Amino acid sequence: MEATLLRFIRHLRHHGLEVSPAESLDAMRVAASLGYSDRSLLHAGLACSLAKSEEERIAFDQCFNRFFTLGERSEIVDETVASEEGDSPSSSPDDTDIPPMPGDSAEGEGSGGGGGSGLSMDALRAEVMQAANEVGLEKMEYPTQRGVYRRRILDALGDGEQRQAIAGLADGSPDDQQQAQWLSRLREARIEAVTEVIDRQLLLNNNAKGRSYQEELMRDSSIAAMDSYYRKRLPPLIRKLAKKLASRHRQRLHRAKRGKPDLGKTLRRNLAYGGVPFHRYFRNTRREKSEIYLLCDLSGSVSQWSEVLMLFVQALADVLPNARCFVFCGKSIEVSDIFRQYPEEEALAIIQRQHGMGGSDYGLALTSFRDQIADRLNRRSTVIVLGDGRGNGGNTGIDALRDIYHRARLVLWFNPESRNRWNTGDSEIRRYQTACHYVAECGSLRKLERLLDDLLNLIR
Repeated sequence: MEATLLRFIRHLRHHGLEVSPAESLDAMRVAASLGYSDRSLLHAGLACSLAKSEEERIAFDQCFNRFFTLGERSEIVDETVASEEGDSPSSSPDDTDIPPMPGDSAEGEGSGGGGGSGLSMDALRAEVMQAANEVGLEKMEYPTQRGVYRRRILDALGDGEQRQAIAGLADGSPDDQQQAQWLSRLREARIEAVTEVIDRQLLLNNNAKGRSYQEELMRDSSIAAMDSYYRKRLPPLIRKLAKKLASRHRQRLHRAKRGKPDLGKTLRRNLAYGGVPFHRYFRNTRREKSEIYLLCDLSGSVSQWSEVLMLFVQALADVLPNARCFVFCGKSIEVSDIFRQYPEEEALAIIQRQHGMGGSDYGLALTSFRDQIADRLNRRSTVIVLGDGRGNGGNTGIDALRDIYHRARLVLWFNPESRNRWNTGDSEIRRYQTACHYVAECGSLRKLERLLDDLLNLIR
């Protein structure tokens, strides 16, 4: 029974529910207390221990119904349920799909591994499920493995011997030929049940391995090299990565403490008592929240990367609450209000339509950006600029960037171009390096994720 429950928990993880080992142990204790005979009671108990939000509850209901739909008796088999099967025969019409073997009594035996007469579909499914467990069907990861596991299950069911028996009876007497036809129908029903079980396992696995492999490729690939199919799948992946970063850097609440002992102040204030610490003093450090200013280039060469970075920052709102977003082709324009008014993807489309797809003017962009935030910059401020530094030979705006550098705590420049293209053509990135604390390449989602992780470590 624990093996069945663990398979169900694996199914939940394949569909995006995060189930910890501790929650798995809780689910096992719930199942042991409630039993497996009452499906609705088991569903309610497992939902309480495994679903932690309304969204997860909806996904849990779908997974539970899908997991326990086919061959319910084969999935949940214990002594109590097995003993009840004889007292409450199924009334499903599928149970009579396979007629008794010709010339056999109610307890007759089939040849060639065909089983007894009057074999029900439930018994056939149970037989197939047992063979599937023996060959490790739950380890199937890709749809391309369908044929391999189909052959393994049929071999475990003795399909080779059955085919030989059918071939030997096909040229015999009329009774033998009739028996061969019955065995053929039984074999076809068994193959259909095997196909059904394999399709169900693929549905349970939800192609988790394939999606994981695809996500790894997307994290290591340049957005410029992606086609529209993969770009449409970037927002969910970015939210998933941002959720991991947020959980790693979210401030955790602790019990209130008085702080660290301030030994020097305690000794000075107790000199009148001969150094006996009648009055103790503690040191409390108050962490001030950092302010993030994000400036993104919306020109055609790097606009896609700007959208990715803005999605990351919006998804990290829990740990970056004081973040303001600016975009530019020419003059810098704040778009923080657009993100507050519209969903993220719709806001990006509006920003791109209103302010994007122009040529880069870094001189005007940096100067106007400095003018808008100069009165707010202080030693808690972090400025992030995303751009390739190619100003088409115009004013670089380096003086405005240096002014920002002297006022802010950190000035970071993220360049999506490969390093071997820096300082080539009209690139001014070498000059911008002199007015930044750090200039980094962010040519893939993985690199951008690592840069944001390091940034969160610095400003915590």
